[in-house]
Amino acid sequence: MKYFVLTSDGAADRRLSACGGKSPMEAAAKPTMNMLSYRSFNGLVSNLPENAAPAPYVVDLSVLGCDPALCTGTLPFEAAGLGAAVDGEDTVFRCSLVSLSEGNGAYAGKTLTAANADDVTPEEAAKLISALNKGLSTKIKKFYNMSGTEHCLVWKRAPQTGAVPAPADIKGKKIGSSLPSGEAAARIVPMLEKSYALLKDHPVNVKRRSEGKKALNSIWLWNAVKRPDYENFPDKWKVSCAAVSTDRTAVGVGAMLGMKPTVAADNAAAVAAVIAEFEAGTELVYVYAGAAAEAARKGDAAAKTAAIEATDTEILAPVYEYLCGCGDQFKLLVSTGAPALTETREYSAEPSPFFLYNSTRTEVGYKPFSELNAAKGGFCLPDGYKFVPFMIRLPAPAPEKEETPEDNGQQQ
Repeated sequence: MKYFVLTSDGAADRRLSACGGKSPMEAAAKPTMNMLSYRSFNGLVSNLPENAAPAPYVVDLSVLGCDPALCTGTLPFEAAGLGAAVDGEDTVFRCSLVSLSEGNGAYAGKTLTAANADDVTPEEAAKLISALNKGLSTKIKKFYNMSGTEHCLVWKRAPQTGAVPAPADIKGKKIGSSLPSGEAAARIVPMLEKSYALLKDHPVNVKRRSEGKKALNSIWLWNAVKRPDYENFPDKWKVSCAAVSTDRTAVGVGAMLGMKPTVAADNAAAVAAVIAEFEAGTELVYVYAGAAAEAARKGDAAAKTAAIEATDTEILAPVYEYLCGCGDQFKLLVSTGAPALTETREYSAEPSPFFLYNSTRTEVGYKPFSELNAAKGGFCLPDGYKFVPFMIRLPAPAPEKEETPEDNGQQQ
């Protein structure tokens, strides 16, 4: 049995005047979703608990059977998506490149003059993170390049820092009162001081000053997050599996759950990776498509409709065609993650549509695939992370053999 799980995150929405009184899902031309929905088990699930962060990684966790309430932040998944092997002893810190006042005074007396600079090129960030790794990384800590000024540090057996403010919250202030204290101060403050020594005269910053830009002359470590304790997906569900997406964090979620990770450049590359995994014998492949949610965050109903259409024609259709011709039985789950409301530009905790197609059976659905028609299925699961057993049926454990006198060495 092969399993294909596709999350078209944020596809669900309200009806909008920009879509002619329809929701983007209703307005989208999505023939494969509609056809499969008609032959599938349809319903609604809630993948975004009200007490969870409204973020894509929470959706990924829920769809893959993990309770999002156990997770305290996205950083471990972001690091895993960059190739970091984050284990239970690791803490992942947000590592921001910041601008401090310059001069010969003590580090603690410096003022944070700029945070979240938007003029940092990928090449500049890569060179600065490389310099930090050469000067500060050890066997138990390493920096990972992400984008702009925001990066991460993975540190094994790191000290507990307590609450450290985000750099934007102390812009224009002296940093001394915001530095870690106690044990954490003894291990972290010297590293911050050394980062200043490494970066202040780095060629990247010399060039930035010559161009009238602020030097990114120090790191700021904050928002420390431990790896959540989730069970390994292949061990729990007895299937080999892979995660494929253009979104690194989604791939990181899969990697942390024991799935083979692949970051794809685009939808075509994602489909090629999915088919390659199935051809290699992988039993379950998960794909996260976040374009619809991203369009909703921009308030763009037309772009959201187009994103749903692209997910249908560029991902679902070719994978379904492959599965139909591969000769194996298969199940195909299309989830819409959590609703992303175009009008508010935010996620909603409302239930979201899904359908589950089984090539060995024919269900009676309600086409086309939409919020309203999914609700007609009459199934609504408030805890979305509990849905996986509806797709993967584990074999019943073998009955225990009744002990006989011969088994325990006794004779009758």
